[in-house]
Amino acid sequence: MSSSPSTGTHGERDAERVKLALAAGAIVGTWFWDVAQDSLTVDDALAQAHGLDPAMARSELRLEQVVSVVHPDDRQGLTQAIDEAVRRGGRYAHQYRTRGPDGAYRWIEAIGRVDLDAQGNAVGFPGVLIDIDERRRVEAERDQAQTLLRSFVEAAPGVVYAKDRQGRILIGNRGTTDLIGLPPDAYVGRTDAELLADPVQAATVMATDERVMASGQTEQLEEEVSFRDGRRAHWLSTKSPLRDPDGTVIGLVGTSLDITDRKAAEARHLEAEERYRLAAHATNDAIWDWRISDGHVIWNEALTTLFGHALSETSAQWWLDHIHPDDRARVDADIHAVIEGEGTAWNNEYRFRRADGSFASVLDRGTVLRGRGGEPLRMIGAMLDLTVREAAEAALAKSEERLRFATEAGDMGFWDVDLVRDALIWPPRTKAMFGISPDVPVSLRDFNDGIHPDDREATLAAFAAAADPVQRALYDVEYRTIGKEDGVVRWVAAKGRGHFEGDRCVRVVGVVIEITARKIADARLKELNEHLESRVLEEVAERTRVEDALRQSQKMEAVGQLTGGIAHDFNNMLATVIGPLDLLAMRLGDNDPRAKRYIDMAIDGATRAAQLTQRLLAFSRQQPLQPVPLDVNQLVAGMSDLLVHSLGSSIRLQTVLAADPWRTFADANQLENVILNLAVNARDALPGGGRLTVETANGEITAGAASAPADVPDGQYVLITVTDNGSGMPPEVIAKAFDPFFTTKKVGQGTGLGLSQVYGFVKQSAGHVKIRSAVGQGTTVTLYLPRLMADIAAAPSPTTSGTAPLSGGRERVLIVEDEPGVRQFSIDALSELGYPVLAAEGAAAALALLDSHPDIALLFTDVVMPEVNGRQLADEALKRRPDLKVLFTTGYSRNALEHDGVLDPSVHLIGKPFTLEELALRVRAVLAEVR
Repeated sequence: MSSSPSTGTHGERDAERVKLALAAGAIVGTWFWDVAQDSLTVDDALAQAHGLDPAMARSELRLEQVVSVVHPDDRQGLTQAIDEAVRRGGRYAHQYRTRGPDGAYRWIEAIGRVDLDAQGNAVGFPGVLIDIDERRRVEAERDQAQTLLRSFVEAAPGVVYAKDRQGRILIGNRGTTDLIGLPPDAYVGRTDAELLADPVQAATVMATDERVMASGQTEQLEEEVSFRDGRRAHWLSTKSPLRDPDGTVIGLVGTSLDITDRKAAEARHLEAEERYRLAAHATNDAIWDWRISDGHVIWNEALTTLFGHALSETSAQWWLDHIHPDDRARVDADIHAVIEGEGTAWNNEYRFRRADGSFASVLDRGTVLRGRGGEPLRMIGAMLDLTVREAAEAALAKSEERLRFATEAGDMGFWDVDLVRDALIWPPRTKAMFGISPDVPVSLRDFNDGIHPDDREATLAAFAAAADPVQRALYDVEYRTIGKEDGVVRWVAAKGRGHFEGDRCVRVVGVVIEITARKIADARLKELNEHLESRVLEEVAERTRVEDALRQSQKMEAVGQLTGGIAHDFNNMLATVIGPLDLLAMRLGDNDPRAKRYIDMAIDGATRAAQLTQRLLAFSRQQPLQPVPLDVNQLVAGMSDLLVHSLGSSIRLQTVLAADPWRTFADANQLENVILNLAVNARDALPGGGRLTVETANGEITAGAASAPADVPDGQYVLITVTDNGSGMPPEVIAKAFDPFFTTKKVGQGTGLGLSQVYGFVKQSAGHVKIRSAVGQGTTVTLYLPRLMADIAAAPSPTTSGTAPLSGGRERVLIVEDEPGVRQFSIDALSELGYPVLAAEGAAAALALLDSHPDIALLFTDVVMPEVNGRQLADEALKRRPDLKVLFTTGYSRNALEHDGVLDPSVHLIGKPFTLEELALRVRAVLAEVR
């Protein structure tokens, strides 16, 4: 290296050094290397940085002297960097470690430039040294932190990511890569909208991210995500804002954990809890869960509904204290024997005290849940209230006893084939028809084998048709049986029907009667047919008569059902006509005579229509009766003046009364109407005058007696006979005489309901009615009313005042009526009478009003209503308010108030339609009644 460069050269060199120093900053030394002369000049700072003698800085050095103090691990790299810079020229930069004066190595960075001549040879190489030891330390810490962060992110479970303010992904771990299904270089810098296959899911995620960045608040939420392979999962995500050193939100960081399995487990747990809850609600049992360690017991709602204890949690001692004292020790010992032993199941019957102090018979069952060591942990069980079951068993036993009495009385047997369990139920009477002893068990094979071979195919085919879901035929067969034990051949007649659940026949049930005697008689009759033709004709005629009578009875029953329903609807309609007309007439008074005449005409017509509906109800045997012990002589004698007035002067009335008549049990008013109807009917058969006889007598019907009327059972009867000597009736008219709407009169002169009303009343009173007539010889109608055998005191005659003015009271009345028109009339009528009124259209609303108005004194309710009828409403109301008065109204009660058509003595009833006066008197009478 040359050490004598020109002054200009040194000046340029110094200027270059200054420029480099200004550019680099943090300079620790400068150098200039004359490459051509291999002469290196350094300043004092550089010499000190390299641990050289400062005196050497003022002399020319060789490159090797400086390189020799470089860290051995960095020398080769430094030499290669210098050689490369000299070869190519231009900028040079390299980092390496040098040993300082203290012997410690520090990182420095050499920055310079190699100048080339025209031939491309290096001529000068100036440069500076920068101390980068602190920077390298910071960079090392940064690199270590970044490595640690990358390791942490990769090791973190689930998804870990960071996004910028626009939602672009900055970094993501392996979970992020698996979720997106792309390598990091394919998703970094892109948004969820660009990456996720489900646009809805992407929009939801980005909206959540934007909310977190906008609010600056950390959120934890559950997200449903979709993988590219179609899998779906639930993630628990935590998202926080990403901030710069100044605290400004510049993005978002988030983590997500896959909680799919946890969610499934939670769902299964909730499902199990729901099943337990539904099971506890569905059963009628009181379910209990006993934690044995501390005696804590949890109950379901049935503890309240069954036993009245409004509790959901108790102790085991509470349960034990509520067991009947006579059962307590036994139950306590029994249940602890199971718990302390190795058993798991326990059951016992005992008496449990209700909240009201009474005891219920219960069947309690429980199961012990044990730990791994067999120690008892919990016991779960169910307490069944046997009270209802015992009542049901008693009712079933009573029903079975009735069925047994009925079948024995009719000499019948019943049978029940259970097709599901392939079982056969035969009582002893039925077994006897197949020659089997009463105590011998039977099966369907006994039925099949017991049928005579000649009858088996037809009998089994009829049974199959009855069990066929398509045909559902009536099983009606006659066949022979061969006794299994005695070998006797018997004839039987069987009837039955299938019971279906959907399209499946589960049972076939019916009755069977032995007809061996009848078959023998038929055989004898056939054998003697040629010689006893006249007897055969008589038998056929008798059978035809019986069948005609049966058909007539069935027809009358069907028509009765129809007319009862029609009467109910008519009565409701007429109630909205007669009542309002009555109110209107009262409001008008005598101010407008012509209007009053029109109203009277309308009321008269509606009243006659109401009488027709009353006759329909009488015929259909659906009118409520109030029977009393009755002396028919007094009744006939008391209505003689009425009969004379009704018959007119051209007809002579004669009454023949029995010397010592028996009493009967009948409705006096209705019986008077019946006799009056018969008298009026007889009057129409006597247009030119004649004689009408009303006779009472005692009569005893004995089977086989020549005078015994057909179809009247044996027994003692009170007879009332009405006889006229009028035109009489031909047989075809007699056959239809009791049919409703049948009349021989001209159009407009008769309704055809007079005799049908007679028929209905007598049948409803358990009696019978017979007609004997011949054309030109008159007609006799005889009523057979059963004799009253018991000693029943006669009810006092009701006292009413026909002249009492219309008046009301101040008691509050609750009206319950589902027909809007009838309800409104009742409101207006009772309001007109001065009563405070509340109204409801059904039972639910009525009970709510009753609870909220304790001043209600009278419940005025319709009987026939949807869902809950009037009688059921009254029963519930009286449970809440025993002092409440009840007045029923109906056009057709459907037996809701009666037993076999007879009104209960405590029932107050006003029939529809009713007038304002009738309503006023009836309401006042009920309210005035003293209980």
